[in-house]
Amino acid sequence: MGFKINFDSANVSTGFGLVEEGKYEVTIVAAEAKEWQGQYSIGFDVEIRSDIEQKHQGAKILYNTLYLTSAIADYAEDTEKKRNSFFVACGYKGKMDLDLDVVVREIIGKSVLAYVKHETDKNNKTWAKVKFVAPSSADPAQPDGPPIQVGEDDLPF
Repeated sequence: MGFKINFDSANVSTGFGLVEEGKYEVTIVAAEAKEWQGQYSIGFDVEIRSDIEQKHQGAKILYNTLYLTSAIADYAEDTEKKRNSFFVACGYKGKMDLDLDVVVREIIGKSVLAYVKHETDKNNKTWAKVKFVAPSSADPAQPDGPPIQVGEDDLPF
């Protein structure tokens, strides 16, 4: 066959690294409503935006939780402030009655500023988690290239 490969054992991939703690411009790529023992939350995944110069572009931070309610009175005010800050970051304004199922559909694709911290589980595994979101200071993500025009001649029927 005759194909030659240059090999250098010092130049190898180190695999996927842990996203460093800090602030990142992200896009919410998935969200779902959750309920457990009468308490409600939103589970959401984010992707670090690649259209902005920042570390870890394209990395996903999965399995984040925004608690919407708290059965513990001492945490109720903090839970409400975090919830409202999250909604403001996603573009909600004023006073509104929101339906959870509608919210989880509407927040997908929203760009927010995420504050990422590390968490260690009981098995000593460390994960990056979104602890707080704020309104994005960057321009919204723009699609690549010009808009696609579809005319009558393009339809198959």
